[in-house]
Amino acid sequence: MLKYFIVLSLFVLTTNQLQAQSAADQYKEAKQLLKDNKTPKAIKKFEEALEKAESEKNIQLQMNCHLELAELQDNVINYKDALTHYEAFSDLYRKQMSSKTKMLEDSVSGLKTDVQDGMVQIEEKNNAIVAKDLAIDSLTTEQLKAQLSILDLELTNKESENRKNILMFVIALFVLMVVFIGRAYILKRRGVVIMRNKNYQIVKEKEKSDNLLLNILPETIAEELKEFGRTTPLKYDLATVMFTDFKGFTKFSEKNSPEDLVALIDHYFSAFDSIIAKHKIEKIKTIGDAYLCASGIPEENPDHVRNMILAAFEFQEFVNNTSIEKQKTTGAHLEMRIGIHTGPLVAGVVGSRKFAYDIWGDTVNIAARMEQSGQPGSINVSNVVYEQAKDHFDFEYRGEVEAKNKGKMKMYFVSQQNGAKVIETAESPVVEKIS
Repeated sequence: MLKYFIVLSLFVLTTNQLQAQSAADQYKEAKQLLKDNKTPKAIKKFEEALEKAESEKNIQLQMNCHLELAELQDNVINYKDALTHYEAFSDLYRKQMSSKTKMLEDSVSGLKTDVQDGMVQIEEKNNAIVAKDLAIDSLTTEQLKAQLSILDLELTNKESENRKNILMFVIALFVLMVVFIGRAYILKRRGVVIMRNKNYQIVKEKEKSDNLLLNILPETIAEELKEFGRTTPLKYDLATVMFTDFKGFTKFSEKNSPEDLVALIDHYFSAFDSIIAKHKIEKIKTIGDAYLCASGIPEENPDHVRNMILAAFEFQEFVNNTSIEKQKTTGAHLEMRIGIHTGPLVAGVVGSRKFAYDIWGDTVNIAARMEQSGQPGSINVSNVVYEQAKDHFDFEYRGEVEAKNKGKMKMYFVSQQNGAKVIETAESPVVEKIS
């Protein structure tokens, strides 16, 4: 029982200490956590400091917390939160400037009141002089002359002193107004420059994020991810998948340096990227020396089969030309197999940190079997591809070939494009969302 009482007392004491901690202390602690690269804890502590600063009505500390949170959350996922904090910073800044402007107006109003009081005093002095003038009328000539001499001297001194005081007062008022207005202008300009730079940085970072997303995701998928923070997987009733693979890549990698190996693979895959872009084909991924792409996703394309075969021909032409050039120099070159299949599949984005657009289904497996059962320098396709494209290309029937885990399947080599007219009324594939 005593043990539980001690634990409860320590918990209450710790809670009171945390509550007693000021917003400034929490802000300093958050800055230290950020310096120690403890970003998640720093974000949480900045949020606590912001809440405490709001309760303390500490506008300057609120602005600092908003600015720190905006910069920490300035990324592709939390850029909306970053904009929210930048807007909050701007609102507080304007509110602070409005308060300072009001103080200036109050100061000027006070100075005007002092001037009016001074004018009242002068008026009272003038009235007193008038009263003395009336009294002078009853004096004798000699007394009048004596009194006039004294009054002239007093009036000259008073008027000179009053003019001097008024002049000094006006000069001081003018200097004070210039200082206040100049300081307000400088602070305003500084705030405008800060906000302009922050907005420019946000726009540039957003452009970088958009370009990065478009490099790894299709444009429509990237837009959906930016707007909703997630994407919906799609089922396609008909799409075309192509696998490529280099023959003897393992032995080739054993005989060449890592630098030469990566440079050669990059040489091939960069060219493949350019080719599929022309034919509206989506790159899915590379796995070692294998290249996977799909046509008819994520946008509908009624000519997806023909586009894929045309791209395959360009792949083989590029590989053959590279082989000829390499044989003239180092002799290091590769031969490639290509497999194509058409059928239903599912496509979507996986991962929470490093996004990846991928495809699943038996269509992908069969395309891989077409590649494995093919021959270097040839384009091996399934019976479904043959039926879809037989009006556009010449095919060489290979018969039924054994495919791993699939049994015997009808396969064809695509020999060349026969020049037949493209059918423009082909039925578009059906796309449905998966709940």
